[in-house]
Amino acid sequence: MIIILFYGGEFCASPSFQLTPQGFPKEKKYTMTNTTQPMNKTAIREMLQKNPGAVLEGIAASANLGMAEVIELLPESMWQKMDGNHFVDVMRSLPALGKVTLVMNTPDVIMEFSGELPHGKLSHGFYNFAYNSPLHGHLRASHCKSIYLVERPFMRRQTVSLQFINESGNAMFKIFAGRDEKGELVPEQIAAMRSWFSDARTGAVA
Repeated sequence: MIIILFYGGEFCASPSFQLTPQGFPKEKKYTMTNTTQPMNKTAIREMLQKNPGAVLEGIAASANLGMAEVIELLPESMWQKMDGNHFVDVMRSLPALGKVTLVMNTPDVIMEFSGELPHGKLSHGFYNFAYNSPLHGHLRASHCKSIYLVERPFMRRQTVSLQFINESGNAMFKIFAGRDEKGELVPEQIAAMRSWFSDARTGAVA
């Protein structure tokens, strides 16, 4: 299943919109001439301690921060990090998880693919998905600087995701753990994702 959601650029990426204390955009529209100062990291950290389910992309845009910086302002128990040199190993491990959701978030589009990720191989600097799948494409493996495992509540439900971050500190894409028929997270997927980060810390291959 593929879902495409369209949002106005101001909501997702404009550095001029402001957030409520709960981490959601205010209804009022701000222009590029607005002189309100962005939130600093201390204020964001305090806000995320109270509401870790805030919209991280909105915070990053409002505060002129990269996604990696905002992720690391979440409570430390909610995120782990590995180096981007594990990118290919992680991508090769993902098909075995079964159904997951891949999300790409731009200023204008949030695009989601739910299903089993295809196998792929590295060639000419790209990780290439196999063409015999509804999802195919080419990912610049060398552009991945870090990978985060983020476990936090969002929209009143617990979520677990892998967030692939580029050299600019922004998200390339995200992979969310799947859910069963009852809407519960699949525990085997979560265990596998956690094990990849444990293996990365000990020098093992994901």
